Amino acid sequence: MPRLKSLELESLKELVDDPVLFARVVLGFTPFPYQEELLRCNAKRIIVCSGRQIGKTTITAIKAIHFTVTNPETTALIVSPTLRQSMHMFDKIIDFVMGSPLLKKSVIYKSRTQLKFSNISKIIALPCGPEGKTLRGHTANLIIIDEAAFVPEVVIANVVMPMIAATDGYLWLLSTPWNKDHIFYKCWTNPKWVKFHIPTSANPLVSKEFLEEQRELVGEERFKIEYEAEFIDDQKAFFPMELLRRAVAKSGLNKIHFEPEEGMIIGYDPGGKDSYAAAVGVKLKAGKFHVLWTWLDKGRSYTDVNVTLAEFCKRFKANRMVVDMTGLGNPIVEHLRELGIPVEGITLTDKIKQELLFNVKILLEQGKLILPDDLTLLAHLNCIEYERTRTGGYRFTHRPGTYDDLAYALALALWGAKEAPELTIVGL
Repeated sequence: MPRLKSLELESLKELVDDPVLFARVVLGFTPFPYQEELLRCNAKRIIVCSGRQIGKTTITAIKAIHFTVTNPETTALIVSPTLRQSMHMFDKIIDFVMGSPLLKKSVIYKSRTQLKFSNISKIIALPCGPEGKTLRGHTANLIIIDEAAFVPEVVIANVVMPMIAATDGYLWLLSTPWNKDHIFYKCWTNPKWVKFHIPTSANPLVSKEFLEEQRELVGEERFKIEYEAEFIDDQKAFFPMELLRRAVAKSGLNKIHFEPEEGMIIGYDPGGKDSYAAAVGVKLKAGKFHVLWTWLDKGRSYTDVNVTLAEFCKRFKANRMVVDMTGLGNPIVEHLRELGIPVEGITLTDKIKQELLFNVKILLEQGKLILPDDLTLLAHLNCIEYERTRTGGYRFTHRPGTYDDLAYALALALWGAKEAPELTIVGL
């Protein structure tokens, strides 16, 4: 451990051997019992399937610090789907190190993505990208992949695994789960991996009232994924997670919130009693459609929602709004026009739904639709299921306990963003 000369040798050995003691004494952090178990695990392959708000970012930050300062000339890599996610954990590492009088003096180099200690060990934060190009060339002794279920499988299998081959290194996969058709689930079911399943309810700071509120807010299925850490079957999904992962990985977005821009095309699904009013803003840039803004509202009248959306449209000088007027008919469209918004209404028949959703899927498959790192949008897309009808068409539904409002708002925005859009029904 670098420059801890003020401590007795026996105490130094205890800190080296026990990361929990290290966390308490050196970093001033007292972990919960389940976090202690995770910190003390020395297995080469560890997979953590967890709910939100269990402190996995904090614990893995401590793990990376403890590993590098107690193992000279080693490298720990923090890898996530996007730079924003990698930087989130790296910022936690920086806060711990620079907040510790014992460790602060050990830092010989610090940047926004790298921390180097006087024992020549270092911690580097990197995004994975769609193919892992940002990771190639690195060799590591410890790799921590955060939100591993959203990292393209080819990156983990073909890029990350070889990086620890020569070092006989350690690999941690951490994530809320998603579908079973991914290497994260394959590792989860592999007996050679040490597994930690930690639902949000394990955190004593999270109340039952909060969890019930979230269950009602996000829907049963997404609650099971994000808070109870359960996997789902993805076989019937019209937008499988692997397809969505690729679109997110291409974004390179490193902001906590993606920002709207002038000239967006906005799709608006007014929703209903048991669903959300949803809006999505897209813009065509360099031959690709970028999702730049999403918005959800629930419980207000459509007139109030219209006024809010009109303010957004005027503020960001939206070029056009395309509205689902199924059920409610013309009043929404007419009201938006009265508010000065260039709007077009579409009634979503089964045939029109088919065309709109196939347009989204084709753009995803062609790599022409770039999605932000936004779990709510991904959930609304991934929950849509389909089946063939007797006449050869497609019927779309969404899984019980889910919402699909943002998906349809996105589909409307993309249709509106086409040059001279015309509906030509796929397969008919």
